[in-house]
Amino acid sequence: MKIIMKFVLGFVAAIFIIIAVCWGSFVYVSNYKITKADTSVSPDGTYELVLQAVGEADFPFGSASGRLVLYEGKSRISQADFELFDDGRSIRSSIWEATWHEDSVEVIWSGDEQFDEQMILYFDGKKERKQLTDEKMLSFQ
Repeated sequence: MKIIMKFVLGFVAAIFIIIAVCWGSFVYVSNYKITKADTSVSPDGTYELVLQAVGEADFPFGSASGRLVLYEGKSRISQADFELFDDGRSIRSSIWEATWHEDSVEVIWSGDEQFDEQMILYFDGKKERKQLTDEKMLSFQ
């Protein structure tokens, strides 16, 4: 009888561990896994801006978390997190545009359910962020 109880308890524990590992993997991939979506390099090759997806878009039509990371060589200068409201789609290369300036890089990202947003990352580590309305976008183009 003791052998049967040990076997049943061991089997239940193994099933519990398998379920916990699967659940933990799902939570990690959907909320924390960092995936490089795209990169942009300055014209002189000194700086690199990386667009990263953080986790997956919320199910079914939620926002997606993203991150912009600015590097000078291999050292990170700054990092900026953002949310993309794009009908449940993930962070991808087609949502952003990077424009390089003498002392900064200007990034504009777009989603179907939001106004365009602008982030300026300066090479000294400062950052500026603002939401662009339709009127500003008309004058911007």
